Parts: sequence; structure tokens; C-alpha cells
Amino acid sequence: MTGTEPPPLRVETMTSRQLVRRARLIEAVTEIVQEVGPQNLQMREVAERSGVALGTAYRYFRSREHLMAAAFAEWQERLTRRMLGRAAADEDPAVLAADYFRRALRAFHRSPRMAELMMQLLASTDPDVIRVLDRMGSSSEAVLGRLLATVPPEQAPYVQITLDSVLTTCVANLVTGRSGLDEAVRRMEGVTRLVLGNAGAAG
Repeated sequence: MTGTEPPPLRVETMTSRQLVRRARLIEAVTEIVQEVGPQNLQMREVAERSGVALGTAYRYFRSREHLMAAAFAEWQERLTRRMLGRAAADEDPAVLAADYFRRALRAFHRSPRMAELMMQLLASTDPDVIRVLDRMGSSSEAVLGRLLATVPPEQAPYVQITLDSVLTTCVANLVTGRSGLDEAVRRMEGVTRLVLGNAGAAG
């Protein structure tokens, strides 16, 4: 990038054909990352596998990291939709939240290279990546807001930050082999119940 490139196309202004091309690019990235890891992904291979010309790909995403961030956001959104679809509205919020995080950790355990990608993106200074992660953070807040409906509003942001931070730590430990899945789940569930219990008692 030279700093003079035009901004990428915005999703809300894309035609149906452009949306299809974008979806093919994202699908190709997701497949390649899970096959070879984020460090080995090449834009030329993404273009070849998706059937989208390399120059066209750069009209949608300014960089390799930008494209990987969009693919990770899509992967996580699909995962979240599946998990929330199983949630019963009358369940205890602490049980719902613990189940949500348990399923998230299991998903990362099944797809360790997506976990690697998450850790790589969190360390990125690319402005496009940061914007994607910020949007993901807003979505995460909305999801947790639904799960933590009984938490006092003034405490909710701190509860969300705490649980997000612990989840990130647990994923990092899985990626680096510092803990296994059972240990990561046990820690995540323990912190979730502790934090929500304290929030409920304080409220």
C-alpha cells in the first residue's frame, strides 16, 4: 500500500454480483487459513481458488490482513448465530453465558488455525483490521447484552470486558498449548459464574 489507493468498496453499496464475489473471497480465505494457517495464506491463491481476479480482490479488501479480518468476522458471526439459536429464553443468564463461552472454546479447539488468526489480528496495527475488530466488538457487546440481561446496566461494560479478556486468554492458551480444552473450559466457566454472581449480588 502506498497510501494513495482508493478506499475499498463498502458492503452496503455493493451490487448483488459484487456481494457474491466478496463472499467467494471470504470463503476461500476461511478454507485456506484452516488448511495452512494464516501465516501461509497468499492473495494469489485466494484469487485462484475464489475465481476472483487478484486486482478485483483488492477493490474489496485493501490488504491480505484486511481480507483475513473480514473472513474471521464472518466465521465468528456464523458461529455466534448457531450458538444463540440454541439458547432458551428462560434459562438462567449465568448458565446461558457459560454455555456460550464453552461452545466458543470448543469451536476454537476444533479450528485451531482460526484461533491463530484471531491472535494475529488482535496484534495488528492495520487500520482496516482495527475497524473490522471494532465492529466485531460492538456485535459481541450486543450478544453479551442479551446473555447478561440481569446484570445492572452500570456494571455491564465491565462484566463484558472481563469475560472477553478471559476468553481471549483461554484461546491464547489453547493456541500455545499452555492448557487443554477441558482446563480452558473450566476456567472460563468458573470466571463467568464468579463475575455474574458478584454482579448479581452487587445489584
